Amino acid sequence: MDLETYSDIDLGKCGVYRYAQSLNFEILLFGYSVDGGEVQVVDLACGEKIPQNIIEALTNDKVTKWSFNCSFERICLSVWLQGNYPAYFHSYSINEDTVGDYLDPSAWKCSMIWAAYMGLPLSLAGTGAVLGLDEQKLKEGKDLIRYFCVPCKATKANGGRTRNLPGHDIDKWNMFKFYNKRDVEVEMSIQARLKNYPVPDFVWDEYHLDQKINDRGIALDRNLVTHAIAFDAKSKAELTEKMQELTALDNPNSVVQMKQWLADHGMAMDSLGKKEVTQAVKTAPKELADVLLLRQQLAKSSVKKYQAMQNAVCTDGRARGMFLFYGANRSGRWAGRLIQLQNLPQNHMPDLEQARSLVQCGDYDAMELLYDDIPDTLSQLIRTAFVPRDGMKFIVADFSAIEARVLSFLAGEKWKSKAFEEGEDIYCSTASKMFGVPVEKHGVNGHLRQKGKIAELACIAEGELVLTNQGLVPIENVTKKQLLWDGENWVQHDGVIYKGEREVIEYDGLRATADHFVWVEGTSQPVQFGIAATCGAHLLQTGNGSHKKADSWDESGRDYCVSRTCSVRKEKELASNTRTARLYDIRNAGQHHRFTVSGKLVHNCGYGGSVGALKAMGALYMGLAEKELQPLVDSWRAANPNIVRFWWNVDRCVKDTVQRHVPTETNGIRFVYQSGMLFIQLPSGRHLSYVKPRMGKNRFGGEAVTYEGVGGTKKWERIESYGPKFVENIVQAISRDILAYAMRTLSHYFICGHVHDELIMECSMDVSLDCICEQMGRTPPWISGLLLRADGYECSFYKKD
Repeated sequence: MDLETYSDIDLGKCGVYRYAQSLNFEILLFGYSVDGGEVQVVDLACGEKIPQNIIEALTNDKVTKWSFNCSFERICLSVWLQGNYPAYFHSYSINEDTVGDYLDPSAWKCSMIWAAYMGLPLSLAGTGAVLGLDEQKLKEGKDLIRYFCVPCKATKANGGRTRNLPGHDIDKWNMFKFYNKRDVEVEMSIQARLKNYPVPDFVWDEYHLDQKINDRGIALDRNLVTHAIAFDAKSKAELTEKMQELTALDNPNSVVQMKQWLADHGMAMDSLGKKEVTQAVKTAPKELADVLLLRQQLAKSSVKKYQAMQNAVCTDGRARGMFLFYGANRSGRWAGRLIQLQNLPQNHMPDLEQARSLVQCGDYDAMELLYDDIPDTLSQLIRTAFVPRDGMKFIVADFSAIEARVLSFLAGEKWKSKAFEEGEDIYCSTASKMFGVPVEKHGVNGHLRQKGKIAELACIAEGELVLTNQGLVPIENVTKKQLLWDGENWVQHDGVIYKGEREVIEYDGLRATADHFVWVEGTSQPVQFGIAATCGAHLLQTGNGSHKKADSWDESGRDYCVSRTCSVRKEKELASNTRTARLYDIRNAGQHHRFTVSGKLVHNCGYGGSVGALKAMGALYMGLAEKELQPLVDSWRAANPNIVRFWWNVDRCVKDTVQRHVPTETNGIRFVYQSGMLFIQLPSGRHLSYVKPRMGKNRFGGEAVTYEGVGGTKKWERIESYGPKFVENIVQAISRDILAYAMRTLSHYFICGHVHDELIMECSMDVSLDCICEQMGRTPPWISGLLLRADGYECSFYKKD
C-alpha cells in the first residue's frame, strides 16, 4: 500500500507521530494491491470509501501489510482508523506501557528494510534505479506533493487560500492519483525482484521491537525545554547588544559585516567558523578577542536540539520515531532521526543538577550570575531534558569495549580475550605481549606501555574539519576522491576508518584522543596531543594549501614541547575539557602519513599495522630509529598474529568468492557470491550484502574488491574495500547483533532509547541495576564463548555518567 496525506505539520522536522496528530491531518489517496492483484486507488479526498474488506484487513493482525517505509502508513492509518472506524481499530498497547494507540507492528513488513538488508538505497526511487526496474517512481511526485500535501502561501492569484484541493487543478490531481498507483507498482516490483533473498524472521522480530520502541517514545521535560529556548533567546539578545556596543554594527550576526569589521581592525579572516574563531582568539588583541568570544557564544547552535524536541514532542509529552532500523545498511546498525540521540553534546559540569534546576524553574538571573557561558551551559543540559515518567527511573547500561572483544574472539587472539576477562589494562597487555616482559602502568617496565598503546586507538573526534582540495569537510565525511593537505602538498589517502567511541580532549581548537600525534611549533617530529596540551605548546598551523610549503613549518628540530615544564593548571584545564566522542582517522595520507584537521597538522593511521602505522602513531618521537620500526612491526604482529591473519584470511576469502563465484569460509564467517551479490554470513545467521562486487585495482595498482553502495558523498557510487575494512564491517555488524539480542532480552523493561552500544530503559524504582547489567551481558547462543560485560548507572534524568 501507499498513502498520500495532508497535514499542516512539517513531516521532516516533526516526524510522523506529531504529523498525524494534527487536527488538520487527513488521508487523501489510498493505493493498494491485495496478493499481487491489480493496484487500486481510493480517492478519499473526493469522497470515495475504502472497501470494507480492506478496513478489516488493516485491523486484522493475521494479515500482513507491506509498504516502503511502512511506519508512515502504520501510524497514519492508526490515527485515521480511530477517527473513522473506531469499532474496528484496536491497539496493542497495555496500560503499563506508553506505546500509544497504534496498530500492532508485528502485522507489518517494510520494503525499505528489505532493500537496506540487501545493501540497496533507503529510497524508493534509488532502489528502483539500482535494480533497473521497468516501473520507476515518477519524478513529478515532489511537485505534486508540494502542491496537494502541504499548506500553500496565500496570494492574490490563488484567492488567498492556504491549501490546494483537487478542484483547484484537476489535471494535477489525476496525475497525483497515477503517481500514487505507480508507487505501489514500484514497491511490488521491488518485492518480486528480491523474493529469492528473504529477510530472516528474526530480523523482522528485531524490526517489530524497534517499532515498539519508536511507538513508546521517551518523555521530555517540556518545562525545561521551554525555559531553555527562552534562556537562549534572552542570552542571544544580550550578547548581540554587547556586540553592537563593541562594534557599532547594525547586525553583528552578519558574517559579511563581522568580517569587514575585523578586517578594518587589522584581522582579515576567510571564515568565521568555530575552528577558525577558536584559533584566532589565541593571538588576537584583547579588544578583538572579546568580540570573537562573543561571536562564538552567539554562534552556538546546540539550542536547535531543544527546538527539535519542541517540534517532535507528542501531546502526551513523549518524543517518538527517533530511531531508523537498518539505517546503516553495511552493518545494519540503527541511525538517529529528529532529535538525534546519537550526537548529543556531552555533559561534564560538576553541578549539572543545580544548573538544570535553575533552567527548570526559569531563574535566568541566577543562571547569569553563576555561569559565564549560558549557551554552553544550555548545551550541556540537553541530555537532561529526557526524563522517565513519574514514579520511574532511568537505567542506562552499555557494553564494555564490545568491538575489541568481538574482534579478539573472532580472530582467536586468546591472550587479548583473557586480558578483558581479567580486567587488565589492554595497553599494558599489548606491550607485555610485544616485548615479552611484564608491563605495569606506573610500575615495572611502565615506559613500554606507551609503545603498546600506539597499537591501539589514537584518533580524531567526529565533526572535526579536514582540509581537502574541495574545502573543509567533517572527518567522517571525507572521501577517497578528495585530496588532503599534508603541510607541503595535496596528497591522496586510503579512506576514513571509524574507530569507536572514547574520551577525547579539546585543546588549541582540536578535539582528539590524548594519544593522537600532532606537530607543535619548533619540532621536527610529532608529539602526543595530550603532552602538547599539558605543556601549553602551540599546535603547528599548516596553512590552507595555497602555498607549496606552509609558512609556519619549522625545520629546526628543537623539541619545543619536551623542553617546557608541564603546568598543573593546564592539566586541570585539560581535565575539564575531557569528554567522550565518536572517533575517526584516515589511512595513508601521502608518503608522510599526515593531514590537516582544524588547521593543525596531525598524523594518520597507517595500513594494517605496517611501518607507516608506527610512524603515524609517533614511534620516531618515542626514540625509535627508522631502522627499528620494522622489528617493532614484527613484534606487534607476533603479539597479535591471529588478528593479522584474520584480516588477510578475510581478504583472501572475499577475493576468491568474487573472482571464482565459489563459497569460502574463515573464522566462522562464510562468504557467498550469488546473482551479482556478495553475501557475508554472520554467526547470528544474518547476512551482510554487497551489490555488484567485482575485482579492480586500488590506487597503488594492487588488486582490490569494489562494490556499489552509498559512499562518503552520501551518493550511490563504487566503493573500494579490502580485508581489514571488511573485518571492520563484520565486527560492527556482530556488535550490532549482540545489542539487538540484549534489546530482546531486556524488552520487558520498557526500552525507550539506545545510543551506539547503550540502552536507556524506563524502570520501576525496585528494579536492580546489577540485574539489568547481568542480563545485558549474557552471551548470545550463536557466539558461545565470547565474554561480554555491561556496566550502567541509574538516574532521574538522562546524562552521561
